[in-house]
Amino acid sequence: MIKFALRVAVLGLLLAGPATALPVGVKPSGPGTYVVFNGVDSSISVPSAPAISLSSSGYTVAVWVRPDSLTFGKTEGSLASQQYVHWLGKGEKGDQEWTFRMYSQTSPGPRQNRISFYVFSPQGGLGCGSYFQDSITPGDWMLVTGVMDPATHEVSIYKNGILRHSDSYASLATTPQGGAAPLRIGSKDLVSYFKGAIGPIWIWNRPLLSREVLGMSDWGIVPANGLVLHFGMDEGSGDTIHDSVGGRTGSLSNASWGKGGGPVDLSTGRSGGGC
Repeated sequence: MIKFALRVAVLGLLLAGPATALPVGVKPSGPGTYVVFNGVDSSISVPSAPAISLSSSGYTVAVWVRPDSLTFGKTEGSLASQQYVHWLGKGEKGDQEWTFRMYSQTSPGPRQNRISFYVFSPQGGLGCGSYFQDSITPGDWMLVTGVMDPATHEVSIYKNGILRHSDSYASLATTPQGGAAPLRIGSKDLVSYFKGAIGPIWIWNRPLLSREVLGMSDWGIVPANGLVLHFGMDEGSGDTIHDSVGGRTGSLSNASWGKGGGPVDLSTGRSGGGC
C-alpha cells in the first residue's frame, strides 16, 4: 500500500511538470515495433548535428533494447575475457562522445552480461561510465537510460526506470563534448555489432531527474522539456527511420523490421562504474 501511494505521489509530481504522453512500451511488455540487428553487419546511421550531440547543459538517452544473444560474433576490447559490442552511440576514433556497451559472455568472463553507459574525452577516447550486470535472458526487453549531469560531473545508468549506478567523470582530462561523428544504432564505429532488437529512442539536451526516468518506464510519460530526438521505430518497412521531434532520418543497413512486444527483463544483479 505504501509503495502504491508513493508511486501515485511521484505520478502527481510528473504531471505537474512539462510532459507529453507518447505511445511507448511500458512494463511488463516491450515495444510493439522495433528494428532487428543481425550482429554481423547491420546498423542504422544518423548524420551528426549539434542538437543531438553532447550538450554543456547535460544529456540523456533512453532506449528500449532486447539482446537476442549473450555472445556476440563481432566484438572489440583489449582483453579476450572482456569483449564487448557498442549497441548505440555517437563517436569514432579521434572524435568520441558517448556509448552504450554490452559485454559478450566468455569464460571466466568477469564482465559478461554487463551493460554500460560511457562518456568520453573527445580526442583521447578515455571514458568514464556506470553499469549494471544482471542475469539477462535473451529475448527479454529492458528500458535503459543513460544520463550525463555537468552540475555533478556524474554519468548514471537506469534500468526500467530504476537508478542502478552513478559515477564521476571529473577525472577525464577533457570534458565530454559534442562532435561530428554520426549517431549509430546497432553499432557505434562499425567495428562491433549488436545482435538483437532496438525499439524507440529518445534524446534530451539536459539530465532527466530520477522521477522523470521512472515516469517514462512506469507510465509512458515522456518529458517534453529538452527533448531533441525521438525515433519511434514504428515505420515497419523501408530503409529509413524518422525523428518526430527534429525531422532527422536514419538509414538502415542490413537491418530488418520486427513487431510484437515481448517480456521485460526485471532481473537485478550487481552494478558499479569507473574510468
